[in-house]
Amino acid sequence: MSLQQLLAAQTQYPCLSDISFNSLTTFLRMACLARPLIEFQVEDRRRPPDFLHCGLLELLAATVSEQNLDLVQTCWAAFKEIIWNHPEVQPTEEEIKKYNDAALCRGTSFAHLLPPVRVCQDSYCPNYRDSEDIMTLKEPLSHKATMHTLRNGALPVYSTSLYCRGCHRRYYPNYHVRKSTSLRTYYGGVPRSIQVAQHFYIESPLLELFANGMVFGWLSSSNWARIYNIALARTESHVLNNKIAFASQLQASARPNPDGWNLDMRAEDVLNGFFLYSLLLEKAERRSILVLAHDESTQKGRLGPALAERNKAMEGIGQEAYPHACDLYGDGNLMKIQTAHCDGDTIGHRCCKAHDCKTPLASNLQHFCPSHQDRKLKCAVIDCDADSAKNHRTCADPAHRALETAYFTRGKSLYKLRSRLKKTGVAVPADSMPDITGDNDDDDEVVIEHGRDGPVQVDCDGKPEGGNRRLRAYFGSRRTHNEQLIMRSCGVILSRATLFGSEAVSAVNDFAKATFPSPESTPEFFIFDNNCKLDVHQRTIGDHHFDNTGKPVDVFHFTCKHKLTDHHCQLYCNPAAFPELIDENGNWRFNTSICEQTNVWFGGYISVVRDMEAKRYNFFLDEMIKRRNRYIIKELGEKGHNPWTIPMVALFPPSA
Repeated sequence: MSLQQLLAAQTQYPCLSDISFNSLTTFLRMACLARPLIEFQVEDRRRPPDFLHCGLLELLAATVSEQNLDLVQTCWAAFKEIIWNHPEVQPTEEEIKKYNDAALCRGTSFAHLLPPVRVCQDSYCPNYRDSEDIMTLKEPLSHKATMHTLRNGALPVYSTSLYCRGCHRRYYPNYHVRKSTSLRTYYGGVPRSIQVAQHFYIESPLLELFANGMVFGWLSSSNWARIYNIALARTESHVLNNKIAFASQLQASARPNPDGWNLDMRAEDVLNGFFLYSLLLEKAERRSILVLAHDESTQKGRLGPALAERNKAMEGIGQEAYPHACDLYGDGNLMKIQTAHCDGDTIGHRCCKAHDCKTPLASNLQHFCPSHQDRKLKCAVIDCDADSAKNHRTCADPAHRALETAYFTRGKSLYKLRSRLKKTGVAVPADSMPDITGDNDDDDEVVIEHGRDGPVQVDCDGKPEGGNRRLRAYFGSRRTHNEQLIMRSCGVILSRATLFGSEAVSAVNDFAKATFPSPESTPEFFIFDNNCKLDVHQRTIGDHHFDNTGKPVDVFHFTCKHKLTDHHCQLYCNPAAFPELIDENGNWRFNTSICEQTNVWFGGYISVVRDMEAKRYNFFLDEMIKRRNRYIIKELGEKGHNPWTIPMVALFPPSA
């Protein structure tokens, strides 16, 4: 506002001289904060209303501590055009508090959540209009909510929806619901604030922070919720967390939560927010619309079908970085050499205890899928078909009972995830605080085997430290065997697959063929630590899909774990037998151990995903890979390695 405009307003409305300059500037800023609400309450938004109704006048009067409502109306009349066309105001913390002190008791709030539309979006509805200027939606319904923000902490807000009487749709801040279908149809794009539960919203910038913390810090939803509540929920958290050091500022910072609002972030809202935010991003990138069930009793159940759909699309060639190429290992000569590296990481989700069964569990509390429910009454010893005895998990066989006794008396908690954490090399707890409720006997997979010196625990895929395999029993739940990754030498991950029963070369072969389904997509070199057995398997079954692909073993495994007497391995899988892998100085051209290095990152999620059911588990890991790929490709570009995208038609040419 210019000085000339101010003088003109004072000339037209002499009573403005009764208000102080500070009160006037406060009024202007508070009126700008209230503008979305004012606009929401007028039928025609093309021009500001001449008069504000009593509730709005009282709200603005309270923000400037003015008792004279006529004076507030005069301020509005004098400056309404300036307020109506002013850019969005970025309020201070004190301004938000002042506004909410006046607004919350009047059924509104700072950042009041409103539908982004004012007319019905169905072009066949009589309430449809080409313009949003004249409101056709009616019957507002409001309720209290909490909005978690990155900049302003946790805010008490109101959320309002509108109704279309023409087609019986209700329009909410993120989506609309038609009565006849009971489906949530999102508006398109990614909203600034995303509804993660009935009374909780999380801002997109905050969800982006959560997602990147998961990618680069292995932070779980529990840890993120705790971090937010202690450090970000209040803008003065540094004072409240260090009361002695900031004693002089403590009184000014101590503000109780308003009645009727729970401002705490919950772990379930972090995770649901991550999934919903990721789905909305995916749909926005593909110029499509997210549709979810409305009447589902839980947000977890509501998101499930959309997660499963995206998981299916990610299988094989679904990762967006699948056609990635770069010249990280180029030497200036123009040639096409693409390597693919394959390795497994021993993390997994709960699965049916029937060997290699891929049918999902109805619930993570179950040990068997619906098709194998009869097995839950059987002895826990593998290959024993006898019924378990009453109040026991094994049959009456003394040797079998000894395994069960060892499982319970030695303390299962000693074994939890020990072998898996050792294998991954990374142990990141899902929750930074101890579980004071105690352990659940059915919580983890534990395998007990009868060794030379009695019952011992073994890895789910391993052998006891001494002696051959004898009796083995599964107690507790069972998890999938491992996650298999295929990636480029630069670290970009092309594909991921879950192996259920074991890391069998037949399963790896199927995974590789799903990742490279056409002859044109197959790499020049496929590097795998068990390539010798994979090559034998392919030759035995007459599979010629990878006949034009070299299959060296990575340098580390070939040197340390493959016998010199293995003629087939030395002849077909020795990395030194492939001159394209060696530069003019005799050094390896490619990083053949990239999978082992990537597994250090990937293995960090063992605790983060351990309690996720299969759909969430798969979506989460695919999203972590997608985001990490984007970062790696960005880094490659910044370092001058020219990342580019191979046209999919070159990898999958149309059939003649």
